[in-house]
Amino acid sequence: MLKTTVFCVLVCVNVATSQSNKDLYNGQFNEYNNRPYDKSRESSRLPSPGDTDYRTYVYNNRRYGTDPGRYNPYNPSINQPGGFPYNPINTNPLDEQFKYNTNRDPNNPDALFPGILGGWREDLQGRERRDSKQLKRDIFVNTNYGQVQGFKVYLYDNPEPSSGYRPWLTPVERIQGEVSVFLGIPYAQPPVLEGRFKPPRQHPGWQLLQAVDWGPACPQPVRFTGATKGIRDMDEDCLYLNIFSPSTEAGATAQKYAVMVYIHGGQFTSGASNLFPAHMMAAFYNVVVVSLNYRLGALGFLSTADENSPGNYGILDQAMALRWVYDNIEWFNGDRESITLFGPGAGAASAGLLAVAPQTRDIVTRIIAQSGSVLADWALIEDKYRVQNTSLVFGRLLGCPIDSSWKLLNCLRQGRSFYELGNAEFQPQVGFLPWGPVLESNFTFPGDGWYAGWRSRDWRLLDQPPVQLLQRGQFNRALHMCGVDWRLLDQPPVQLLQRGQFNRALQYMTGVCAQDAAYYLYNNDSLAPTYEISEQWFDQKVAELVHRYNYTLNPRGVFEAIRYMYTYHPEPHNASAVRDQYVHLLSDFLYRAPTDKLVKLLLEQNVPVYMYVLNTTVEAFRWQPWRQYSHDTEKYFLTGAPFMDQEFFPRKQRIERQAWTGNDRNMSHFFMKAYTDFARFGNPTRSQILGLHFEMAKAGQLRYLNLNTTYNSTIQLNYRQTELAFWNIYLPTVIGRLLPTYPPITEYWWEPKQPLQIAFWSVSSACLVLIVLLVVCCMLWRNAKRAIPPKWKLVPEIETDRYFNSDIFMVPELDEGGIDNARSRDNIYEYRDVPMKTPATPLSRATSHPATLHSRPSSQASTGSAISLKEGVVSSSPNPRAPTPPAPRARSRTHMVQGVPQTTV
Repeated sequence: MLKTTVFCVLVCVNVATSQSNKDLYNGQFNEYNNRPYDKSRESSRLPSPGDTDYRTYVYNNRRYGTDPGRYNPYNPSINQPGGFPYNPINTNPLDEQFKYNTNRDPNNPDALFPGILGGWREDLQGRERRDSKQLKRDIFVNTNYGQVQGFKVYLYDNPEPSSGYRPWLTPVERIQGEVSVFLGIPYAQPPVLEGRFKPPRQHPGWQLLQAVDWGPACPQPVRFTGATKGIRDMDEDCLYLNIFSPSTEAGATAQKYAVMVYIHGGQFTSGASNLFPAHMMAAFYNVVVVSLNYRLGALGFLSTADENSPGNYGILDQAMALRWVYDNIEWFNGDRESITLFGPGAGAASAGLLAVAPQTRDIVTRIIAQSGSVLADWALIEDKYRVQNTSLVFGRLLGCPIDSSWKLLNCLRQGRSFYELGNAEFQPQVGFLPWGPVLESNFTFPGDGWYAGWRSRDWRLLDQPPVQLLQRGQFNRALHMCGVDWRLLDQPPVQLLQRGQFNRALQYMTGVCAQDAAYYLYNNDSLAPTYEISEQWFDQKVAELVHRYNYTLNPRGVFEAIRYMYTYHPEPHNASAVRDQYVHLLSDFLYRAPTDKLVKLLLEQNVPVYMYVLNTTVEAFRWQPWRQYSHDTEKYFLTGAPFMDQEFFPRKQRIERQAWTGNDRNMSHFFMKAYTDFARFGNPTRSQILGLHFEMAKAGQLRYLNLNTTYNSTIQLNYRQTELAFWNIYLPTVIGRLLPTYPPITEYWWEPKQPLQIAFWSVSSACLVLIVLLVVCCMLWRNAKRAIPPKWKLVPEIETDRYFNSDIFMVPELDEGGIDNARSRDNIYEYRDVPMKTPATPLSRATSHPATLHSRPSSQASTGSAISLKEGVVSSSPNPRAPTPPAPRARSRTHMVQGVPQTTV
């Protein structure tokens, strides 16, 4: 009885304190205790991608991340921990069941809905003002895929210096501009389950899509994610784009806005579109800005160079997004005939690839490349064995079988979560970056029907180097917009550029930073806090670079050449100088030399080119001098950070608006104005911007704008030509070509097939020739042997009277006479003695009197049967043609006894 009572009490307590998933889903309780939801407490503990309690959920067939203000870990539609592939088709029915649930938290009635539909979102709409909720919010646009719901964002600062507006100088904030924002529009089906390691597929469309929150970022190392770094959500379902338009109302503008497509950087392994809020650029400079996500790392670029995983999925995602923009951007008042691609690093390289790829090059009219070039070693890997080697290293790292490409892909597709695939980091054995686009030359592709909706040719994008396409001279090809043809490149880009295979209306703008590669040092925690390097560390890194790129013809000489070129000779042992020279080394090798090579190639094709070098910094950040002009510094200027609410940016990059200096505001306006003018008119400075202007580069006179501040920037010529010629001309001349290095690998699927086939057929042909020669020699030897007479014929005639036929060994007599051999009726041999002409003498062996031996005719000697000897008599007469007639003598009979003839006389 006592046990029963205790059990009932425990059950009652448990029921009283437990809550249903319905209550938790409605945001009434958090995961830590059963007290009411406390927003302030939750903000201090928001799960980040990679955490075991991190979740995403699906609402109206679109995936959303966790809401920082309405986080609920017990959402019934979340995917499983660890990010194992979910089923986007059969989602949880509780999505619709709770959609119209009226039993909600009275303090947060909209907690069920995502994005701005669930309440004010400062990271999406900025700081909330007193009258913010009274302003118009929702906007709707019809597209070819269905209706899209967006929202308006109002801006409270003006970047135009002539306006003289400063928000901290006025007691009341006024709206200075507005922009129509559409976040998280899916441009392709989710690349999950069967879609992993396969090209993107066209989205089937929707009835109403609520584009009210950023789409999740693509899987990447978790050290790049988190609310403080700007990537709050991450999922394999990540193919989304964002649109910022000045106005989407019909008739709002007499002329369509130019379109600028932003492709984020991150070395093809990290980054997201939500790191580039383009509200200011779209609202004040009359352009439509599009940013997009694409698959990264192994999920975007793993290649086995065969039908199991050709690779280039990340670039194919970009091409699919660009096609979506071309088909639908007019609904957002964008001009599809004026599309400009821009982005830093990997984004700049991707823009160059899309400019020469057959199916997208006629869409791209202008490119702005920020510290990146399609001709860089890391921008396009031309050696398929190098990417196969990287795939093997990656497979070993994740514990997958590597004895065949099919087993490797099957393990990665079905046995590993996207967290494992995205978070695996390693240094490549060849090259500087592990992942990137690959030249699809000598690849094998799956046949038609292997993947739903795709054909064999759909897998290829680039099969020629871009430089060949530029040099070939074939332009204005028909636009590949009908049907599906997603071949990338099967020729190097340099060949395509030399042949002129790109849009002849192409215009190009590029720039580099004075300390581009400084991030390589300040991201190295082992060098903190001083980030100083020694000469030994410098030498070690140069040796690693030489080994990784395998300058095999003379590695020691190449090392000494690089060491000499990047030694500060006035003070070779100065620690600061060593650090600066190392930054210059990597900056030249990774960014400046490829950019210089591409610019000269474009000038040969009469393409307008504008250049700049960034020598100014964001003064508000107060960076150290050695990293003031680092890679992608332009992002803070292009997003209009000095003019926007700090809530739009990641927590680590938030600065109060009063902290931005006058030079920061001026440079931000200059960059936004120059970039948008180039996208609209093809000239970054049709009129001077704060007294600055660009000049077009020419062959032999590479003019560039040296940006210091808006007061002392100047036009200069031929930036670092000696150092860049070292990489583009000197080293290739010395070593002939860049030969990759690989460890000894014995797996059959990885080993090069073409050399093996050549060796096999060569050896087989040689063996066949040897066999034929052997047969011919045997035949010749046999014929020659037949032509030589037998040895007994070569013996002198006097020694050949003793012969042997197959039946009897005959010994001739010395005297005339012999043996008459006759055949009886009983088939018994009979021997008849021939009488001697001389008296009988003792019988002697023929070998005792060799001089008296005489041979019979060869016709008789060669016969092998027992014939009668009546026609010929063995005689010692020197004239065998005159035989002596036999004398009659007694008959003798020969009997066969046990096979031995016995003669009875």
